[in-house]
Amino acid sequence: MAYQAVFFDIDDTLLNFGQSGKRALQQTFADYELLWDEQAQTVFTELNDGLWAKQKQGLMKVHEVINSRFGLFFEAMNWQDLDATAVTLSHQNNLSQQSVLEHGALELVQQVSATRPIYAASNSMLALQTKRLNQAQLLPYFTDLYISSDIGYEKPDARFFETCLQRSGLAADEVLFVGDSVEADMVGALNSGMDMCWYNPKQNHLHVDIEPTYQISALSQLLQYL
Repeated sequence: MAYQAVFFDIDDTLLNFGQSGKRALQQTFADYELLWDEQAQTVFTELNDGLWAKQKQGLMKVHEVINSRFGLFFEAMNWQDLDATAVTLSHQNNLSQQSVLEHGALELVQQVSATRPIYAASNSMLALQTKRLNQAQLLPYFTDLYISSDIGYEKPDARFFETCLQRSGLAADEVLFVGDSVEADMVGALNSGMDMCWYNPKQNHLHVDIEPTYQISALSQLLQYL
C-alpha cells in the first residue's frame, strides 16, 4: 500500500533509549556524587520499570513517572537530605543531551521523508524530544512532532492517535505507524485503524492477541512496505 505519511515513535525506535538513558543516569549520579553500584542499579531499575509499566496500563501519566521516581528511589535506598526535584531536573537536562541513534535511523528518516511527510509520535515531553531529535540531526526531516505533553493524551489512548490524525489532516488508512512498544504503539495504532509496523530488533514473541501489519528487525526493512 502507498502510505501518504509515516508516524514514527522516537525512543527505542529511532533513538536508543537504553543507551541514552543509562548515560544520562550515570551523569546525574556523578553530578550529585551518588554511588552507582549494583544495589543502586537494581533498585532503580526495578522501581523505574514498575512505574513505566503502570504508565502503559494507564495508571500513571508520563510526568507522574518522571516526577516521582527519584523521590521513591531515595526512600528505598534510605538516602536522606537529597532534593528529588532538583535531581529530576538535572536528570532531564542530562537526558536532553543524549541522542544515541538506532542503527540506520538517520538514513531511514532521510529516505522516507524524501517521498512523504513523516511525523514523530511519542510519550514524553515536547522540549526534551525536540532537543534530542535536533542533536541526532533528525529534527529537520519531520513535518511535525506529536508529543504527549503537548497532545494532552498518551499512547495507547485512542485520543492520542485521533489528535495526531486531526493535526496532520490525514485519515487512519493513509498512515503507517512505526514503533517498538507492543502496548503503547501496536495496540494503540491498530485500535485506531492505522496499519502498524512493529520494530522488533530483539525478535521478541508477542504476548497480545493482535498482530502487527508488518514486523521488522532492522529499520532498513521498513522501505519494502512503503
